[in-house]
Amino acid sequence: MLINNIDLDKFKNRIQESELFSRKFGTFAKSDYEILMFTIFMDSQSENIRDYDISVALGIPESKVRNLRIKSQLLYPREINWVNELNNAISHGYYDPSIGTITITIENPSVQSLLKNKVEENYGVVGLTLNNKQLVLPVESFLLLAALSEENSDYVLKELNKLLIRETKSKAQIEKKSFKNRYLKNVPDVVSFVSNAMQIYSIGKPIVQAIISIIQ
Repeated sequence: MLINNIDLDKFKNRIQESELFSRKFGTFAKSDYEILMFTIFMDSQSENIRDYDISVALGIPESKVRNLRIKSQLLYPREINWVNELNNAISHGYYDPSIGTITITIENPSVQSLLKNKVEENYGVVGLTLNNKQLVLPVESFLLLAALSEENSDYVLKELNKLLIRETKSKAQIEKKSFKNRYLKNVPDVVSFVSNAMQIYSIGKPIVQAIISIIQ
């Protein structure tokens, strides 16, 4: 059972971080205890654990799980490995070749918000579905997200532009603030383009590999 995976060392660290016994014991409300205990529980789980599984393990509705995820991240921040999360989401996503988009499911709302912000702050538009865990983006946007993960994203974009010119013989320009630009629409073979682009990436390579696996 998931409840048996509790890491006692992480338990102690979170108790100290919360200052429960040193400062806040008399002021902790029931909701504060819930967030703390939920955080301790999540510390011992895999990054991609589903809301449903947490709901069953803790005996609470999925809606409450999602709410606790958000509050836990705000009060007890964890480093978000969004590259790994995005890679996993794309691997299990749905590719629509007719419009060149990939629909992904992100269980963790904090990861979803981070990805939406990265797209939106670069003048991009994130498509949503009736499922509040899903995001819809064109393949181009995922390549740009992979570029933004790099230490030198300008270099990656420069190399992508060179590849785009070779493949399309056009002067199209890929920029950081171009999430709306469907630059792959003039590429004759998208799979070949993405495959050739993979060698440009370092940190973002797993994302590009996941794209290839789903579109080919």
